[in-house]
Amino acid sequence: MGHHNAPIRAPGRVGPSLMARIVLIDDEARLLQTLARFLEHQGHHVVRGASFADVADHLRPGRFEVLVTDIVMPEFDGMKVLREVVEVRQCQEPVILITGEPNLETASEAVRRGAFDYISKPVTKDKLLEAVSRGLRHVQLLRERDQARQMEMQVLKNLALLGESASVLTHEIRTPITSLRHALRAVGEKLGVEDRVLVEEFIGNLNKIERMLGQTLSFAKPLKLQFQDTDLAELLDRCVREVGALPVMAGMSVEVRSEPGLRARVDPQLFGDVVTNLLRNAGEACNGNGHVEVVATREREALVVEVEDDGPGVPSNQRDEIFKPFRSSKDYGTGIGLAYCRKVVESHGGSIRLADRPGAGACFRIELGPGSAT
Repeated sequence: MGHHNAPIRAPGRVGPSLMARIVLIDDEARLLQTLARFLEHQGHHVVRGASFADVADHLRPGRFEVLVTDIVMPEFDGMKVLREVVEVRQCQEPVILITGEPNLETASEAVRRGAFDYISKPVTKDKLLEAVSRGLRHVQLLRERDQARQMEMQVLKNLALLGESASVLTHEIRTPITSLRHALRAVGEKLGVEDRVLVEEFIGNLNKIERMLGQTLSFAKPLKLQFQDTDLAELLDRCVREVGALPVMAGMSVEVRSEPGLRARVDPQLFGDVVTNLLRNAGEACNGNGHVEVVATREREALVVEVEDDGPGVPSNQRDEIFKPFRSSKDYGTGIGLAYCRKVVESHGGSIRLADRPGAGACFRIELGPGSAT
């Protein structure tokens, strides 16, 4: 069911042991009553019907948690119900089918059409409750995902509003910080060595605040891409030279491999910012002593750039968070770098992700779709 993007809009207080709205369809009156009783004894609210028409108004996104329907019914059978609910109405809620003749072909066909699960007859209480429980866990995960997406979209929306005034804000913030830094340095020159160290620490913190604010406003500012036909190998070499001067790259070896004649239609400055950001991250991950490979290839009609290091890699519990703004694992980080990379790459019509790789280290994979290669 994950291939649909319509959000589940029902209240989030649903779990395997909490009350849920369950729709039952079966043209056998006795079985329908028995199944409904099983579920109602668990505290669920059950809407029952002998046909799809009886319960059609309840089968809309967000109006129910789980649908359980028999396959074999006159006129509008269970496979037609499945198609109507999943494909036509775009419901993400789990659909569980009841079948009297379970076989691999029936099961695979049902799953291919979007069924969450199926129960073979005779339907026992344990079979039913277990399948419904799995369905409710699935609903809970979908709702948590949608809530996380909505929160992220709200952050990005607020940042976009902030970005409209980014230039003015940058000037308004940097001016008093610069004045304060000059004043502190003047005071430091008149103090003894011990007191001067304290002043320098204050100045360092001011620089950190200014850098964080600058990066945040830069991320919020709307991008204005200027596409150019770009030699990818030359762009990657330029990025390597730029980061080579950074202290964190002093003990790093960087290898660039690009297919001959590979060209791309990109904004060379912004796309270069992405590559240099990934290279700098690799150096920091390796504590300035390791190896980085930058590989550019053409895969079918797509262009692929991978930045791979031999550092410790990204912990599994952080893999889903690293591209979100303000989610940094570094004590000194802002959590803007990778979020900015994603913003730039997606503005190019591409994607960026953390790819799986054998052994230690991390591999960031950028894919630019058809139309990027020139």
